[in-house]
Amino acid sequence: MHAAVLTAMLFALTGVCAAQASRLLGAGRANAWRLVVALLVLGIWAHGWGQGLGGGVLRWFLLAGGIGFGGGGWCVFQALRRIGSTLTLLIVECAAAVFATAIGWLWLGAALGPWQIACAALILAGVGVGGMPGPIPALRRDAIITGCVLAIAAALCQAVSFNLSRHAFTLMQHAGQSIQPLGAAYQRLLGGCLVAVPLYALTVVMQRRSRAPSQPDAQSAPFPESPLAAGAWVGLNALLGPVLGVTCMLWAISLVANPGLVQAIAASSTLLTVPFARRLEAARPRVSYFVGCLLALGGVAGLLLT
Repeated sequence: MHAAVLTAMLFALTGVCAAQASRLLGAGRANAWRLVVALLVLGIWAHGWGQGLGGGVLRWFLLAGGIGFGGGGWCVFQALRRIGSTLTLLIVECAAAVFATAIGWLWLGAALGPWQIACAALILAGVGVGGMPGPIPALRRDAIITGCVLAIAAALCQAVSFNLSRHAFTLMQHAGQSIQPLGAAYQRLLGGCLVAVPLYALTVVMQRRSRAPSQPDAQSAPFPESPLAAGAWVGLNALLGPVLGVTCMLWAISLVANPGLVQAIAASSTLLTVPFARRLEAARPRVSYFVGCLLALGGVAGLLLT
C-alpha cells in the first residue's frame, strides 16, 4: 500500500505536466512523445541491468500497455485539453477504481472485504467532495461533455490494463518466475508505444486529408501561459508518469490481489494535484476541497493500518 501512496503522489504531478504538454504540442503528439521518451529511459535500464523482454508473460504486458497507454492514454490527453487536469483526474481515477474492482472480482475472483470496501469508498467520497464542483475554470458545455466521455473511456482502459497486469504477475508466480517492476513497466510501455504512435500518425493523416485540423483553443480551458517549454513538460510527464508512477503502480499491483484497491488509493492524486493546478491552471480550491482531503486521508490511513 505504501507503493500505492507513492503512485498517487507521482500521478498528481503527472496530470498537471500532461495538461501543459497537451496544450502546447497537441494531445496526440504530446502523448506519443512522452511514451517514446519514457520507452527510451526504461529500455536502457531493462536491457542494461534488467531482464529485457524476459519474464515469460511478455504478451500479457504488451496487451496491457496497448490498452492502457495506447487507447487510455490517447483518451486522457484528449480530455486534458478540454477539461483540464483536475476534472480529468477526478473522473479517470475514481471511475478506474470502480471498474478495476469489478473486473478484478468478476475475472480474477479477488473480492474485497467489508473493511477494504469501506475504506476505498471513503477515499472516493473524499475525492468526489474535494474535486466537485471543484476548482474547475469556466468551460464550454460541449467541451465538458466530450471531455467527460473521453475520461470515462480512459478509466475503463486503465482498469482493464491493470487487471491484465495483475493476471501477468499471477502467471509468473505460478511458473516460479519474477520480474522487476521497472522491467514490467518497460514491457507494458512497449505495447503502449506500438498502439499510441501509429494512432497519432493516423490522426495526423486524417486531419491533413480533411483539411480541417482541430482547433484546440475553441475547446480548451482558458489556462495562463505555460512557465516551461513544451519539451520540459514532456520530459517531466514521461519521468513522473510512465517511468516512476507506473513502476510504483505495478509494484503495488504485484502485491495486491485486486488492482481496484491500489487504484482507489491512487485516486487521491486528484486532490494532490489541486495545489499545482491552482498555480498553472488558474484553479482555486474551495472549502469542500479540504473536507474531501480529510475524508480521503482517513480512507488511506484505514487501508494502511490493515
